[in-house]
This record gives sequence, C-alpha cells and structure tokens, in this order.
Amino acid sequence: MTLVYSSSVAITFTSVTTRYCTFNCQVRVVQKSMTRILHLSDTHLGNRQYGSDIRRDDFTNAFDAAINRAVSEDVDAVIHTGDLFHRRTPSLPVVTDCIQTLRKLSDADIPFYGIVGNHDRKMDEQWLDLIRETGTAERLDRTPTTVNDDVALYGIDAVTKPAWEATDFTLDEPENDDTFCLLGLHQLFEPLVPEFYADHDLVEVLERVNIDVDALALGDYHQTESGIIDGVPAWYAGSTERCATDEVEPRTVSLLEIEDGELDRREIELDTREFVSIRIEFDEEDSHGYARDQIARHQLDDTVAIVTLAGERTPVTSSDVYEMVVDNGAAVCKVDDRRGRTQFDPEDGPQGAIQSADKLIEEKLAEQNLSEITTAVEERIRSDDDLATNEIDDVIEGMIQDAQTDAFADLDDADNDEVSEQ
Repeated sequence: MTLVYSSSVAITFTSVTTRYCTFNCQVRVVQKSMTRILHLSDTHLGNRQYGSDIRRDDFTNAFDAAINRAVSEDVDAVIHTGDLFHRRTPSLPVVTDCIQTLRKLSDADIPFYGIVGNHDRKMDEQWLDLIRETGTAERLDRTPTTVNDDVALYGIDAVTKPAWEATDFTLDEPENDDTFCLLGLHQLFEPLVPEFYADHDLVEVLERVNIDVDALALGDYHQTESGIIDGVPAWYAGSTERCATDEVEPRTVSLLEIEDGELDRREIELDTREFVSIRIEFDEEDSHGYARDQIARHQLDDTVAIVTLAGERTPVTSSDVYEMVVDNGAAVCKVDDRRGRTQFDPEDGPQGAIQSADKLIEEKLAEQNLSEITTAVEERIRSDDDLATNEIDDVIEGMIQDAQTDAFADLDDADNDEVSEQ
C-alpha cells in the first residue's frame, strides 16, 4: 500500500499587521495494483473413463471444484489452456453442465478465457465460440485481452504437426509498454516435457513471437511442470482429473499473482477421487481365495481400482476379480489381465530415443504436403478413440462436405469481388 500526500496552502493578507492562513491537507490512500489469475487446463469434460458414468461425473466435479476455488479466491480472471472437453462432439448434457459451472464465474464478475486444445478442436466454429454466446466465456487469440490494465492475455490454439511451420505466431503489441504479457498455448514442449513425448521446443516459440512475452501458461501435458526458458517462466498446470493410470501426482490448478511486472505462482491441489493400483501375481495353484486375500489388503472405498493380473493362467477370471474389487467398495474398477504373456525385457529391445507412434506418423505426414482437409480427416480418424467404426463414413463425408462448402464460398466471394471491380 502506498500513501500519497497532497497539500494546498492559501494565504490571505487582511492588513499590514494581520495575516490569516488556511492549510488544506489531504491524505489519499492508493492500493498497489495486483492481478490474480487462476490457470487451469485439460479438464476433459465428458470423459467416460473406463466406460464409467462415475468417472464422467468426476471430471465434471473436478472442473466445478476449480471454478469454486476461483470464486473463493476472488481472482480477476480464469484462463483455460485447452481440452475443455474430451471429444470434439461432447453430449448436450456435458456442454450444459459446463455452462452452468461457468455461470458461477459470471455471477461473480470473473471472466473466463480459453483456447482450443487438440481433443476439442473442430474444423470450423469451436465450442468456445458457442459458449461465448451465453456470456460465460471468451476465446483468447493473438490480440491482447487486458485484465486490470496491467496484464495482457494472448492465446494460440493447439496446432497440428503438419501445420506447425506455417502457423502465424505474430502477436499484436499491447497498448502499454509496461503491460505484463502472458501467452497461453496447448502443445507438448521440451524441455518441460520429456523428449520422447514433446513435439516442439519452447525456445522456438519465443523466437517466433514478435513481442517480449513475460510468461507462458501451457496445456496438453497432464503433469504439473515448470521452468525458466530463456528467462521466461513457463509451466503446465496439469489436468484437473487423472486421465491415465500413470498420472499418480495430485491434480492441481495454478494461482498467479502479478504485481509490478513480477509473477508469483503457486499450485493449489484439488480434491479428486483416489486411484489405487493392485498387482496380483498368480501361480498355477492359486484360486479365488488367493485373489480375495490380495484385494483385501487394500483400502478401496470410493476409489478407482486399477488391477493388473500377472503370472500363470488360473480358473480365476478377470470378471471374478472385477466383482471382488467392487464388492470391497471400489467405485470404479479396471482389470488388465496379462497372465500368460511373454515378459518384455527393455534391455533386449531397441536402443536410442523413443518416439510415440502418433509423433512418427505426424512427422511422415508433414513431409507429404497434404491438403488441410486431408490432414484433418487423417487426424480425426487416428486420434478419436470414441469414434465408432460405423460412424467413420458419415464423419468423413461431413468433413469433406463442409470443406467443399467453404471452398465454393471462397470462390463465390472472389467472383463477386471481380464483378464489383469491373
């Protein structure tokens, strides 16, 4: 807090011997400017993980808890860095629940700003564009969105690997040179992400933007990671719910406090459903009693239980184990039966850097100079795990028809412009 003193002095002479003086002293208290922003990411609303309605509700509840925390902290804004929804085609109830949660922010006069992730990216209008019409969200882009006149927010949606080199990273300059510039991205970047997961280098991003970015708020990686890249703070907020069994760390959101151009970030842990991993190693003579004893060693009430069956084949089926786990109180159970499989020794495998299949595919596609619609169709079929086989033809046909409509519309516009010029 800063105290600013101002005073005025009025002096009036009424005679040679008499003087009348008045002093008007004012004390004005000025509160230093601090902007508080809650950063969350990868909420994956609608994710019916392990085929469970309970898990779908868990993702909704985690998002709701994050928004409640934003309200209780009385932040100035909330930013979301992609994958608001788990699918490109979320159900109407999932979208409705999302809007109802966002209304809590709207009622508290807290704006919600987001970018589009790879999971919820569509060909044309995005879900954030629809939600914007309800007055509960805004979409960040390359123009500055100012918060409290001292923080400028920017956002770049998730970029496919084939389109990366051609993507424009130019950002509009903020009106004030002293503005703190925060850029949101949804991508897997090294060095924060392990090399065999990462798609791009954060240093390259900083080189391609045309302004001095003060911080990078990132999404797509579900673990919380942070670092200083070429002098710029960068971090992943992590997902608000566990999207895979190996995501063992607590789920968090990031509270940002920006004052006088300085950033302070702290992680806030969310209360989410506990995951319990159980491994049962079977010998040939082991039966149902052995499995029950192994399961009884764990506290499973209201948890997500991930059970791995290893060793020899026995009369105990994965369905038997599933029922035992649920009977012991687990809310959700997934059983992975690996019995009888040949064990893989990593030392016997290929050596060197490891790359995911998706990354290798995208690198090869990038070399083919394919059209935008072709790469969009390929990515949709490869990445959408929820797309049923009997829906593929309809999905592809719809995407191609939309692309044709857009192309002919562009031609019509060009023809009209040519006629008008004549």
